[in-house]
Amino acid sequence: MQSAPVFQVLQALPPSVLRALDKFMASPYHVTHAGAGLLYRYLRARLPEAPAAELEKAVVARQLGESPERLYHLTSYLLEAIEQFLALEAWKRAPEDGHVLVVEALRRLHLDGLSAGMLRYARRRLEGELFRSAAYHRADYRLQLEAYHLSQQQGRAKAFNLQELSDAQDVAFISEKLRTGCLLLSHQSVSKRAYDDGLLKPVLAFLKGHAYLKIPSVAAYYHGYFAQAGGADSDAHFRQLKTILDSHADRFPVSEVHDLYLMAINFCIRRINQAEGQYFRDVFDLYQSGLQHGALLENGALSRWTYTNIALAALSLGEYAWAFQFLQEYAPLVPANHREGALNFNLARYFYDTGNYRQAMQHLVRMEYDDVLQNLMAKTILCKIYYEMDEYSALENQLDSIEIYLRRKKVLGYHKDYYSSVVRLMRKMLAVNPNDGSAALALRQQISAAPALAEREWFLKQLPE
Repeated sequence: MQSAPVFQVLQALPPSVLRALDKFMASPYHVTHAGAGLLYRYLRARLPEAPAAELEKAVVARQLGESPERLYHLTSYLLEAIEQFLALEAWKRAPEDGHVLVVEALRRLHLDGLSAGMLRYARRRLEGELFRSAAYHRADYRLQLEAYHLSQQQGRAKAFNLQELSDAQDVAFISEKLRTGCLLLSHQSVSKRAYDDGLLKPVLAFLKGHAYLKIPSVAAYYHGYFAQAGGADSDAHFRQLKTILDSHADRFPVSEVHDLYLMAINFCIRRINQAEGQYFRDVFDLYQSGLQHGALLENGALSRWTYTNIALAALSLGEYAWAFQFLQEYAPLVPANHREGALNFNLARYFYDTGNYRQAMQHLVRMEYDDVLQNLMAKTILCKIYYEMDEYSALENQLDSIEIYLRRKKVLGYHKDYYSSVVRLMRKMLAVNPNDGSAALALRQQISAAPALAEREWFLKQLPE
């Protein structure tokens, strides 16, 4: 009984929702089995946690005066009631769905006047909604469908809204199909798995130059798809997506605007990783805008990776004052188990970039190295500090430390090759004679040709031209 789904659900519900569930469970309209109500009150009194012994099936059955077999059925009844409650709560968060159902119910009762009045009210409410996502267009289609059925029922053939009905259905379908297409493309690039995208290609071809591209929920995913696809015109599509986010981010619910910002940000990160540094300004603009709209938060929290990437973008552009304020202001939003490590790591980078090497080293010492890549990045910063401070012995020790670390870690993938390359180039830089122009030039050429070297600019800066 301790691990029964019903108790897990009750434990997961916040206090405000539990109070609403109390009222739901007290209603004989919703809960027709008295035993389910008794079991609910028994479990409710033992939240948030109860000793395992109290939740043993035999103990619960004895407390309720039921047999273990009967308790099994009561648990099923209770779980079904809680599921109905959760569905009702979700339905209440989407009032447009309720309005459509009321219009339909009144129409089926042949209360045409009341149905028409409710239809007008539902239309006004829908038009007054801020969001214009696929959910809006779905609701628009359903209202258009009810308007058609009502006109048909009233025998008003001239009032048929067939064109509006067809357009609303198209926009709803296209918005959702494009969003799914973007998800498939994104996952395909990570998993290397090929998907059958069904009608996506005909939809994309249909939209080229179409007036539907003036609709934000269509345009955002259309341009987002082609930006992700990486064709010759991907930058133009990225610019269109960025413009849409600048103008219409508040017209999408948080979950959708989060995905749209992520598409645009990932486009920039891919280009930055290809040594196209001009995209740092674009990604910084997106981060600032995304923070303003709350689009970068997940359940009110900012992941340590997003926190770190935002700081990196600001520091790369020399936005030092903004970066320092951001690190302090947003650190409380990083999950507690990663907060201190993320703050110290990024403050170390801030102090390194602003030339305060002693402070940078102090923050690196305070770091908790719970992530392999962050550990390697921190070690790289230390190497750069030692080199610039002419602490060559300490640098040699740190390079040895990185090599040992890379040999021990078996799951680094391409990161292992990258950091091995950084170590190799640092050793060559230590060995080159600064007075030997040809040797320095050869090393500069080797560094310039190295693929996807994030530290390229730093390396070149250390070598004489």
